[in-house]
Amino acid sequence: MDKQQKILDNVWRELNLSLSKSKHPFHIFSISTINNNKPDSRYVVLRDVDEDNKILTFHTDRRSKKIKHIEAKNSACALFYDQQQKIQLRLYGDIYEVEDKLEIKERWKKSKNMSKLCYLNKYPPGEVIQTSKEYIYDENDLNYIENGIENFSVINIKISKIDWLNLNHKGHERMIISFLSNNAVKFEWVAP
Repeated sequence: MDKQQKILDNVWRELNLSLSKSKHPFHIFSISTINNNKPDSRYVVLRDVDEDNKILTFHTDRRSKKIKHIEAKNSACALFYDQQQKIQLRLYGDIYEVEDKLEIKERWKKSKNMSKLCYLNKYPPGEVIQTSKEYIYDENDLNYIENGIENFSVINIKISKIDWLNLNHKGHERMIISFLSNNAVKFEWVAP
């Protein structure tokens, strides 16, 4: 196996590993979407990796503005960084909200209660409020935690390209990995 394929295999291995290790540097990543022709970034939690179909998944509140950004322009960039290994990943692709109700219900069922609580908040993310904690759900809402599914959204990113960067004092390395329509993979070394 050549070096380029080993690097790609390691990318998928590390992304998958981050699903079960909350302290893994790829567990939380930055996702950038387009809002009025300008980038808009935020951190999200990686919830699933589908290597075969080149899909990353995260969850969000469907009332959030990022849903409108995704509907208006479906291009996105996911940014990961491993400080210890000095590896940066930029994964580019099409981003979309999952519409399959069964898949949404299954993912909701697998979510921990502490995660479900976020979807009970009284106000949509980004709405102006009078005090810093005004948005928080009422204690009585805990009895209805399953109602949070109404605000729960599953987001997929179909990866078309990975920009891999290894920062090394002996010389940085950078490679573009493109996923082609015929399931082929194109590797290109580029100047860092």
